[in-house]
Amino acid sequence: MHSTPPRRHLRRLPLAAALIAALCAAQPSAHAGRPLAVDDAGVDEVGHGHVEVWWEGLRGQRGTFYAAPAFTPIDGLELGALLARDVGERHTLQGVQAKWLWSPAETDGCNAASTAGVTHRRQAQGHSGGSAVALNLIGTCAAPWGVANANLGALRERAQPWRATWGVSLERSWGAITPHVEAFGVQHSGPTFQAGARYEWAPGRQIDATVGRQQGRTLLSVGFALGF
Repeated sequence: MHSTPPRRHLRRLPLAAALIAALCAAQPSAHAGRPLAVDDAGVDEVGHGHVEVWWEGLRGQRGTFYAAPAFTPIDGLELGALLARDVGERHTLQGVQAKWLWSPAETDGCNAASTAGVTHRRQAQGHSGGSAVALNLIGTCAAPWGVANANLGALRERAQPWRATWGVSLERSWGAITPHVEAFGVQHSGPTFQAGARYEWAPGRQIDATVGRQQGRTLLSVGFALGF
């Protein structure tokens, strides 16, 4: 796992925070991976995958636990799933997603990818909380100074109009530690600004944390990722 393609570092599904925002009234975003919320235009090597587990929430609240496995069965295509549990509201979120590359990942240059996913929310006592569809266009440019990622997408909840999602991020590696800064949001909602870092203590093993601000509130996350 490295900060530049073709062997990308582990990332959260782009569904996660954008759909938690829409379905669980958490922070809006155009989400993706650990620890970044903004996705990159890369997938794991064929026959490989990863599992990400993390907690995320506003300071002083119980927050939400996430688990997101992903696997690359053929070149340039990643299939993923999402399971999330809001501890305070006792909502459960389930989702699936496909991600495909438009062009080969570059170690020095730019490439693009797309994602499409659907998520369903289940409330306490088994009541349906609705579903949502998310689409995302992703661009990544890698250079000696670091990596820049940009996302532009759309999110639609059941019986609601489409809303635009967006995100930009910058990251740079110093050995096993890679810090980042980013901004992301959903149309008609305030943007989130976030900073964090990941630490890869062994190949395919990382821990990470972030802190962010959204409309005057502090957002925290901590998690780990395992490659296979």
